[in-house]
Order: sequence, then structure tokens, then C-alpha cells
Amino acid sequence: MTSSPKKILFICKGNWFRSQMAAAIYNKLTCSNDADSVGTYVGASDEPEGQILADLFETPDFFEVMEKNGMNIRKNSTKRLQPEMLEEYEIVVSMAQEPYVPDFLRNAQKVIWWKVEDAVSVDRKTVEDTYKKIEGLVRDLIPKANDSAGVTGVATSSLVW
Repeated sequence: MTSSPKKILFICKGNWFRSQMAAAIYNKLTCSNDADSVGTYVGASDEPEGQILADLFETPDFFEVMEKNGMNIRKNSTKRLQPEMLEEYEIVVSMAQEPYVPDFLRNAQKVIWWKVEDAVSVDRKTVEDTYKKIEGLVRDLIPKANDSAGVTGVATSSLVW
């Protein structure tokens, strides 16, 4: 008997690249809409909340790679991480890096930390390399997330993958 996917929150700094990619990949691989994404820096004066992803990229590389893999996220918008969100999800995965990690996220016991670098530029190679890395991490996460014990016991140690 297979269990249903768990509610999962993916976090990065700006919520326009890594976390959006991870949520889309998770939802595609689990045939669900159980993953959401947010950013720790969204809402700052230079990264307002609610920006449409299609308006944020100078080249179509990001969207072309996602669409080649069956995911259209052009109309997604950026959202800001709120402290209460950590309790709303069974699994929380953060790719946010210092100094963009708020204390409530840094101190949360249930967070799984992934080392996926923030892109300086989003060219085709960067998108493809990031996609490959995040897809591998998501594929590794899915069986652990759907294990009857879940990832809670592992995540409490703030596991870095």
C-alpha cells in the first residue's frame, strides 16, 4: 500500500528559482499539488512579493528547461516565508543561505537543509545543472517522505543533504 505524498514546503532566498523548481519537480514526480515554495527575502524592497516568474528572467532558459520536463511555472508568483508556515507542512526543506536565514527558520528542528547554491546568473547551463541536482535530491526525498516513520526523526537533526 502506498501512502499519499506529504505536504512539503521548499524554501530559498527569492522564491523565483530553486524553491519553485523543487516544488514543481516534487509535484510532478508525486502526481500531486502537495509542495509549495516560498522565499526568505521576498518582500524586501528589491524583491517585492507577488512577482510573476515570467517577468523576472531575461532569457527563456529556465522556463524552457522546466517545460521540456513537463512543468509550466511561468505564471507562478513569489511568496514570502512566514513563521507559521513551518507548522503547516509535514516536511520543510530549505536552500536559503546566510545572511538570508531568519532566526525562526535557523532554529526550527524540523528543517532539512539542502546545499544548492543560489544562481548568480540563470543561463542554460546553470538551469540544467541546478535542475539535475534538485531532481536528484527530490527523488531521494520522496521515499523517505512517504516512509511510515516519515522524515521527522531524521530532520530533527537539521540534516544537510
